[in-house]
Amino acid sequence: MKGAIYSCLGGAFLTLQGAANATIGERIGTWQAAALTQGTGFVAALILVWLVGDKSWRNLKQVKPAYLFGGAFAAFILFSNITAFHRNGAALTVSAVLISQITVTLVLEKIGWFGSVPLRLRSSQWVGVGLMVIGILCLK
Repeated sequence: MKGAIYSCLGGAFLTLQGAANATIGERIGTWQAAALTQGTGFVAALILVWLVGDKSWRNLKQVKPAYLFGGAFAAFILFSNITAFHRNGAALTVSAVLISQITVTLVLEKIGWFGSVPLRLRSSQWVGVGLMVIGILCLK
């Protein structure tokens, strides 16, 4: 149950962040808004690590170097979302982001990247993604 709650909170905060970033981006620029968001997120994460007292960051040497670039993806995520919010609005942007996330996740799980066990995907899963795309086209 906690996983579902965290998923819902993550989705809500992602949408709120996108809307806030789009507004900030109108005032100071898209890349500047992405940098500001990255910076405030970094500070917030450090404060939370400090408050929780979790020392597991000391295991950083055990992480494969390629995975350390995961945070850098956030700059492109923010830029893409801010630009999409300006051009498409909130509903279409969030819908497209969700479909993209689901599609890439299915491909990653099918291939078995990032340590996941390769899954055999059924045609019904791909049909589900196709129906979601049709739903976005209806939104537009």
